[in-house]
Amino acid sequence: MSSDDEHGPRPSLRPTAPSTLAVVGLAGAALTMLLAARYYQQAPELAWHNSVVIFVLAALLAWLAWTTRKTLRPTRRQVQAASAGGRVPTRVPGRLEGPEHALQIARFAVLAKAAAIAGSAFFGAYLGFTVWLAVQSGRLTAAADDLPESVLGTIACAALTAAALWLEHSCRIPPQDDEPLDKRDDEEPTRP
Repeated sequence: MSSDDEHGPRPSLRPTAPSTLAVVGLAGAALTMLLAARYYQQAPELAWHNSVVIFVLAALLAWLAWTTRKTLRPTRRQVQAASAGGRVPTRVPGRLEGPEHALQIARFAVLAKAAAIAGSAFFGAYLGFTVWLAVQSGRLTAAADDLPESVLGTIACAALTAAALWLEHSCRIPPQDDEPLDKRDDEEPTRP
């Protein structure tokens, strides 16, 4: 009987691989460069407020990462404050209590994974467009005019991807003190 049979299946959500982000970003860049070369005259005008929205999303994900990390990995001061006075705290920081808390962390992890992949795709698209605009800016006045907004979009998408990866990393549940070493989450699951 394997450990999967005793305690149910192990979680299958893995951290986003850097190779996945690189492939998605390169595909976005290549596709955008091809489309820009062919259809730039019909492309809608780039606006700076699109990048502001992406920066706001990145800030939201960064805030979620910070609060999640603070909840799952408390400082010694927080743990000492929770157990001060000889009384048993109702909730010990860093402990997952109840399925609702674990479900919220799982939702954040899925959101982070999706945002990292989408951010990487849009980063590649903006980067490909930026490169194409930089090459064409000497010939086309419109390309030179669109270049600052494209650079801003590239930076915003990089910030979104970084914030999503931080949230994904913050959602890793630290091993509980009362768990045996072979059951901790930081180890790779064994396959039968």
